[in-house]
Order: sequence, then structure tokens, then C-alpha cells
Amino acid sequence: MKKKISGSLFKEVENVTNFSEILKIISKKFPENIFLVEKNVKINFYQFNVLVNKCCNYFLKKNIKKKDVITINLSNSIEFIILYFAIIRYGAIINPIPYGTSNENLKSFLKLSKSKIFFTRKYLNKQNINNFVINGYGNFLKKINKYSENFSGPKIFAKDICVLYFSSGTTEKSKLIKYSNSAMINNQKMMVKSNFLKNHSVHMCILPMGHTAALRYSIKNALITAGKVHIYKNFWEIKDIFWKEIVKNSINFVGVVPTILQTILINSKKINKKINHLKFIGCGSSILSKALQKNFEKKFKTKVSNLYGMSEVGLSTFDDPHKKNRKIGSIGDPLVGVKIKLFNKKKIISKNNQVGEIGIKTPAIFSGYMGLKKNKNMFIKKYFLSGDLAKTISKKFFFIDRNKDIIIKGGINIAPQEIDDCLNSHPSIKESATLGIADDFFGENIKSFVVLFKNKKVEEKKILNFCRKKLGFFRSPIKIQFLEKLPKTQSGKILKRILK
Repeated sequence: MKKKISGSLFKEVENVTNFSEILKIISKKFPENIFLVEKNVKINFYQFNVLVNKCCNYFLKKNIKKKDVITINLSNSIEFIILYFAIIRYGAIINPIPYGTSNENLKSFLKLSKSKIFFTRKYLNKQNINNFVINGYGNFLKKINKYSENFSGPKIFAKDICVLYFSSGTTEKSKLIKYSNSAMINNQKMMVKSNFLKNHSVHMCILPMGHTAALRYSIKNALITAGKVHIYKNFWEIKDIFWKEIVKNSINFVGVVPTILQTILINSKKINKKINHLKFIGCGSSILSKALQKNFEKKFKTKVSNLYGMSEVGLSTFDDPHKKNRKIGSIGDPLVGVKIKLFNKKKIISKNNQVGEIGIKTPAIFSGYMGLKKNKNMFIKKYFLSGDLAKTISKKFFFIDRNKDIIIKGGINIAPQEIDDCLNSHPSIKESATLGIADDFFGENIKSFVVLFKNKKVEEKKILNFCRKKLGFFRSPIKIQFLEKLPKTQSGKILKRILK
């Protein structure tokens, strides 16, 4: 018989400083409670803890050392989650790369992270790294099942770096965000304290695990509250049966991006009654329009919570959909323990309706960028400057726009410089400038302005195909506009605001 979770559960894990220890506590207290479900495979907390130990012993056999970087490039799966928590327990460093990343980018990312071992679905040739191809759960079990189910690894400290996330950045190269055990777990604890999640909640995971949101909103939340997660490869495989899966599995929470929300709104039939067990849908990563949020809630009688955060600081605000003073379009209130101020020229803005840059002070702050010194310009009065603009109305925060060049397409961050580097490698292109343009479906899409070398001619179609071969279809421009020259300042910086 399954044990029910008492109200004291959080008190038992409140002072724990890493997820490995939380897993041990939960697996002892609720061993038979199902944790992960993927198609016909169900794994309880006891079984999961054993599999994590076996995976750690597998690492030991492969001569992996503490603080070695281990890269995971897998689609959503149970094996991804086992690897993730095994790396934490082992004291190594996780480097997740979104599944579907092009081979060319994979190679450069692996070089940047200095990864020692690489778990993937496809073998990469000519890489100075151990490739381990995993083709499904059964294949993964064969790799680890022969190892001991007991593991006494190194002591894991709160300040130890446990994850390296790739930033999308606006610089020429992607940066690696260093995240500690304490920062990771503090973010989940603040979500619990902020009434974001309840004990025993049932989650649907449809966002890609290579990004922070899927793990933060679904997997880690389920673990810290002894909940359950139904895992899907992606949203698109269940697009037509989304609501059926919600009802069949009694889902309490699902995290999405605006693109998914828009697809459900357009493609799904109206629900005649409210689904009481679905507490709300959390929407983050990209700009959620007020109209989309309002129309979705009206049609499906389901609350949509606007979430705001960054890889550097974790989830920072939560629009609690059940609060009486809730405002549609707001990104909500700071999580318990988070402080947010708006800044204009290093001064705090205190007046209503004035736009300023979001500054965040949080126990979930990142530890810096790998190989780079902390830039003091990123902080004012110990507040991390997000590069995003917002205003307050009746003490509620409303997102305005980004102060950065970053393009967010369908919830995925894309650096314009990455596209410009690709375009500028074309033999006919002298220089280029890329920016985001409004898109009803993706929120933003990609447009590039191109200047050709003198006496060079090339069709737009050929340039688009050139980009798609190097970057993949999703990260490539949808439109090329040819110019004789790019507008620039006297110092040579491109005036993108003129291009818009």
C-alpha cells in the first residue's frame, strides 16, 4: 500500500543541500510510490534510487572522477533522469545539451565544456571523447544492471558545481553557466514555500529535458514532494491527444511554452467542463501574450500561470492563478526568498508604470561563467541584471521586452551572433545582421539582413539552405533581406533598431 505524504515532508528535506540526499530520504520513506512513468515502464522511488547507484558504479568502472564533466544529449526519457541524478550523487558535473542540436554545434559545445564522457543517441566521429550510445531504456539497463546496487560515493558539498548550462548569449560564443547544488535545490525549496506545488502532485513532462525548465518544473518538483512524472518524448507526439492524456493520468501540473499553448488553443476542441485535478498550466521561457493567456483560460476553463526566470537565477516569479488579486498578463510575484527591483541607470525605480531593467537577488543565483571572471556590470547592489524590461502596476510585475539581442523562438533561446557567424562563412556574404521578428506561432522568428561582396550574386533560397545545413531548420532564418550596407554608429556597431 502506498504511503501518503504528511505535511511534515518538507521539514524533513528543508535543510538538505543536494538532490542526492533528498532522493535517499524520499526512497526510504516512500519506496513503493511510483516516481517515473514512460509508456509501459513504471519505476518507484526505491527502484530509481537503486538504478542511480548502479549508474554511479558504472561511472566508477569507466574511471570517471569527481568534478569531471559528463554531457547528456538524449531525448526525454527515464535513462536521461537516471543519468542526471547519478551524476549529482557521483560528484561529477552535468552538462545537458538539448536533443536535436546539430552535429557541428555538438562538437563545439563538447570542446567548450571539456566533457570526459558523452551519452547520446548518435555516435560522433573523430571526437576526443568517450561516446556512449543509448538506444532506449532496455539498452541502458544492459549497461548498468550488472553493477552493484550500493554506492558510497564522495561527500557532496552545497557549493560544489553540479551543472553546466549553455547560455544562448549575445556574444560570439556560448557561455557555460555554473550552477551549484545549493542554488539548484534552493530554487525548488522556494517553489514549495511559494505554493507552486503540492505533495503527491502528478506531473506531465513534455518540455525538452536538455533545457532547465523541464527538470525544474516537473522532475525535481516531483522528487522533492514525492510526486509522479509521466514522461513524453515531446509535446508534438501527443498534440492530438493532449487533453486525453491529462484526464487519463489525472495530471495536476504541466509546464509549457507559448508555442505549445497556442497549438493547443488552435487545434484542440473545447472542453465542456473544468478538469478539477489540473491545478494550472505553467508557461515560461518566452513572452506570453495577455490575449493568448486570456483566450486559453476562457476556452478550456484552465488557469495558465505566467512564469519568469533565467538559467542564471532559476524561476524568480510566479503568477499564482488562485490568488484573488491576480492580474492577467502579469508575471506575478517574486518567489519566497527572491527580491526583485527595477533599475534605470543604476537607480531603483519605485514609481508605478515606469519601465526599468529587472534586477534579481536570489539564493538560487549562479556561480558565474566557466572560464570567465564575474563581470561586475552584471550586478547592481547585489541584484543580477537580467537584461529584461518590466514595469509594476498595483505591485504586480509586467514583462515589457528584452533589453538583449537574444531571440526566443518557441521558448528556445537563439543567439543572433550564431546565425551571423554562419552567414558570414558563406563565400558571397560580406557581413550580416540577424534579429527577431514577431511571429504569431513561435512568438518570435528569425530574419537576417545581408550585404554581399561586390560583384557577387546569390539567391535567397540558396542562403537559407546553406544555413539549414549548418544550423538546422529551427535555428535558421526564415527570411533574408539584401542591403547595400548595414546602418552603423560611428564606432562601427550595427544599428539594429533601424533595421527593425
